[in-house]
Parts: sequence; C-alpha cells; structure tokens
Amino acid sequence: MTERGNAVWLESDRLTSLDASELARLVDRTSERELRHRLIGGVREIALREIFRRMPEYLRPARAAGFDAVVAWLITGAGADGRSVDEYWLHISGGRCTVLAVHPLKPDISIRTDPATLLRIVTGNEDPILAVLKQHLSVRGDLALAARLTKLFAVGPTP
Repeated sequence: MTERGNAVWLESDRLTSLDASELARLVDRTSERELRHRLIGGVREIALREIFRRMPEYLRPARAAGFDAVVAWLITGAGADGRSVDEYWLHISGGRCTVLAVHPLKPDISIRTDPATLLRIVTGNEDPILAVLKQHLSVRGDLALAARLTKLFAVGPTP
C-alpha cells in the first residue's frame, strides 16, 4: 500500500500500465507537494504523453455530438529552466477525439496548467472549476465550448 506523500510509483515504468482506478487512488494518496516535486524531467514527459495518449479513449461520443473544437493544452514547467511550456493539441469533432501532431494557427480553446493539476483533474481528484478559482488552471478562447469539456470526458476511475 502506498503511504500518503510517497510517489515512488511515479518513478517507475509502471506508470504507463496503471489502470484508471489505480492511478486515481495513487494520485489521491500523494501530496500536492510530492506530485509537483516528482513531475519533472523524464517522469513528467512520460506522464504527459500517457495522459494525452489515453484522452481519446475517455471521450464520451454521445456527449460530444455537435461539439467541434481544437483544444490546446499548455502544460507549464517544461525545459531546463522550468519556464517553457509543453503543448498538446486535440481536435474534438464528430464524437471523436484526435491528438494533433500538426498544430493549427489558433485553437478554439486554450487551457494552461501545471502537470500536477492536470494529473489531479484527469484522475477525478481535482475539480477543474476549483482549479480555475485557485488559479491553477486558466482557460482562454470560446468559454461556452470550454464549459462543455468537463462533460465530454469520463474523468477518474470508471465503475
């Protein structure tokens, strides 16, 4: 059993094989401070790549009907100086979610956050609205579309 504040699970290759329920439980049991400390370097890259690789799997097609937007995720704290940003772009349209390799000129929605907040949100351990209020997440662009995003994806462990 993982003790609160012990994020050894983030240092292993096991991260990519964790199921949603186990990942949500481990994130919940890990302190904010520890998550932020561990989500740097190679672990950060693996975690972000895995989150966005899995995102199309968690789209709820029926809820995404009629939704058409390009969403740019800007994840802060990248680079040797920690001041750069990693970008992940998604196109949600026709009940499908596609990770874009080539970025269009301008996204419909731009979301900026740090990797720890992102991990907490996608595992259901942080409410995105509260993250905005705490200024850990910012949203720009079409805010009406952005408000619908929280309902398009299954968040956290599935029953």
